[in-house]
Order: sequence, then structure tokens, then C-alpha cells
Amino acid sequence: MYRDVENARKHYLALRDLIVHRRGGWRDEDALAKLWDMSRKAAAAVDDIDCKSLLSQSTTYGADLFSESGHLKWSRTQMSGTDFLRLQILRELDAFHARLFQLEVARNAAARRAAKNAAFKM
Repeated sequence: MYRDVENARKHYLALRDLIVHRRGGWRDEDALAKLWDMSRKAAAAVDDIDCKSLLSQSTTYGADLFSESGHLKWSRTQMSGTDFLRLQILRELDAFHARLFQLEVARNAAARRAAKNAAFKM
């Protein structure tokens, strides 16, 4: 287990919970502040440009979701702008979660290689 990845996962779960339980579609400064704060903390937890990019995109969508009228421009024929934005944010968050898994797998593989090389040198 990697402490930074686990910390980022904790923030991911909190972000996901926020989006699932806050519908948006009106000016919700509290929800937006929480989204920005948790995204900032999640991005700071792991030093990875892809993670930071995914979280940045989710906060951009969140700014429209939790605004008075920003969500209206995202409306689709069969879907409200708020539903569309919530789905987009959840998609970005799930991609962030998948990236955390990729980082963990890569680190485990590197650790195994290093252990194998160390054992070979003995």
C-alpha cells in the first residue's frame, strides 16, 4: 500500500459522494468550495500530471454544475445540463481512480524488479 495513493483514494470517495448527493442546478457555494478543496487535496496527494488534469476538468464542470445558470448550456435533448455535468464529473473521477490503480501497479512492478535485481546481485 502506498500512503499517497490511499490518501488520494480517500478524497476520490469523498468527491464521488459529493457529486452523487448534490444535484446542482443552483448556486451552491458550499458544494463548489468542497469540490475545489477535495480536488486540490486529491491532486496534491499524488505527484502525477494525469491525475491533476482529470481533477482539474472535474472542477471546471463543477463550476457550471453548482452555478445559477452555467449548467443550462450543457442541456441535451434527453438530459438536463445538471445530469450531464454530474455524469461528466463522475466519469473524470472514475478515470482518476483508474489512474491511481495504474500508478499502484507500476510501483509494485518496479519494486518487484528492484527486489529481483537485488537478489541477483547477492
